[in-house]
Amino acid sequence: MINKMKSIEKDYDLMRDKVDVLLGQIDKLVSDFDDKYETELSNDLHYKLDEVADLIQDNMTNTDFID
Repeated sequence: MINKMKSIEKDYDLMRDKVDVLLGQIDKLVSDFDDKYETELSNDLHYKLDEVADLIQDNMTNTDFID
């Protein structure tokens, strides 16, 4: 069970890092669009993206991994 949890934690860390990169790319794409066209599509977007990352973390914490 200990090896399984280490594997889960390792995979989670890899997934979380990839999610962080993708969320950062989304933020940059929308911000670049805003800059180019003087819009406010990214208004509060970074807060929502942070909520996505927090939700994933909360779900991971609350998940019961069964053998």
